[in-house]
Amino acid sequence: MPSTWWRGKIVHNGTAYDRPCHETEFARTPTERCTRRVAEVPVTERQLVLARVVEEGPGVHREDRLREAARFFGWARLGADIRDALTGDIDALIAAGDLIVSEGGLMPAEGS
Repeated sequence: MPSTWWRGKIVHNGTAYDRPCHETEFARTPTERCTRRVAEVPVTERQLVLARVVEEGPGVHREDRLREAARFFGWARLGADIRDALTGDIDALIAAGDLIVSEGGLMPAEGS
């Protein structure tokens, strides 16, 4: 039986609820039966994808990273809602020290 040490202790993180101190390890891609609007994708999943696309291709400009993350989630174009959410996620990753902005574009922070 799985541990339930966190029972009754749920935290609110953006538009999602989770266990305290839980680290998101993967993001879900759309399936034939389940597609999600940007507001339905937890911030932690979007930020994980953005951080990984920067790690895989450091030094690429923000706009290209926005498009790549949108494609991961199955969004064919960057509408205002998607652009705003992903831009806010990148800004949060920069503020947290997980990404840095260089002359060449976005880079993972040292040690990330």
